[in-house]
Amino acid sequence: MNETSSPERIQKLKALLDRCEGIILDFDGLIADSEPFHYRAYNEVFEQYGHSIDPEEYWVEFTSKGKGIQGEVERYDLKLDVKPEEMRQQKFEIYSRFCQNGDIKLFPEAKQFIQNINGRYKVAIASGSWAHDIRAILKNENADSLIQTVLGKNPPRPEKPFPDIFLEAAQELGLAPEKCMVVEDALKGLTAAHKAGMACVIVKNRLNQNIDFSDADVILDNLSEFLTLLTRR
Repeated sequence: MNETSSPERIQKLKALLDRCEGIILDFDGLIADSEPFHYRAYNEVFEQYGHSIDPEEYWVEFTSKGKGIQGEVERYDLKLDVKPEEMRQQKFEIYSRFCQNGDIKLFPEAKQFIQNINGRYKVAIASGSWAHDIRAILKNENADSLIQTVLGKNPPRPEKPFPDIFLEAAQELGLAPEKCMVVEDALKGLTAAHKAGMACVIVKNRLNQNIDFSDADVILDNLSEFLTLLTRR
């Protein structure tokens, strides 16, 4: 449970929304239920080399902290005859098939959430996934027209927890960083947002319940709580 009550959280969120002009959204785990597919893709690659990724550890180390393949190799002192970059490329190919095939769905309330912030705010997606994968998921869910500004892994830039992608998103939206608010579900995203000089709202999900987000400006129990305030405004 969050330390603040629901009315207090809503009041804090309202204050943030009143002073921002742009909303920058993470994608995986927030808008799309894609994290299980990222896990499946990573695990499929590692199993080719005789190692399985613990799913509970994955949600923390790969997803929230952003340690990735190199972190897994170091934690388990794996002696592999393949470079992390080669493994990463194999993972990208597997994951992209999930995206193209329509296996990955948006969370039930995500489409309505995006529709509610459109028109009131400038909106961008800023994600560590490839932009073409994000757009494929949106297209398969008939939501590709809802967000025009989608920033992903391409072009190469320092990834979260570095602030580069959020600063670029603000520039794409034509806004100063302090006029933007980030909505995230991962610790690396929270860190990146604050480094960019942006407020950050963390939305909890079934995978990030045990992560310390105490530095967030607001922590919400789910996306529906966010949507409730938007529909009242």
